[in-house]
Amino acid sequence: MKTLKTAGIGVLVAGSLSVATLVPASPASAHRNVCHLHHACPSDHATYRWHGRLCVKPSSPKNDGVFRKKVRYAGLPYLCK
Repeated sequence: MKTLKTAGIGVLVAGSLSVATLVPASPASAHRNVCHLHHACPSDHATYRWHGRLCVKPSSPKNDGVFRKKVRYAGLPYLCK
């Protein structure tokens, strides 16, 4: 009887661990918004065009000095070219 109870607990723990691994962790500092999926807001890293412009957030490693047009979108600053 004791082995059945122990086996049941093992299955319960294993099931809980597998469910926990399905939930992705999200970076705390990442700016995530559905507008990026639809290209309806400036790109954070110049990965797509927004209104014909390539944009980056000021802290992006892709900000190489050629992004000079200052833009504000939803209260966030961007640099575009």
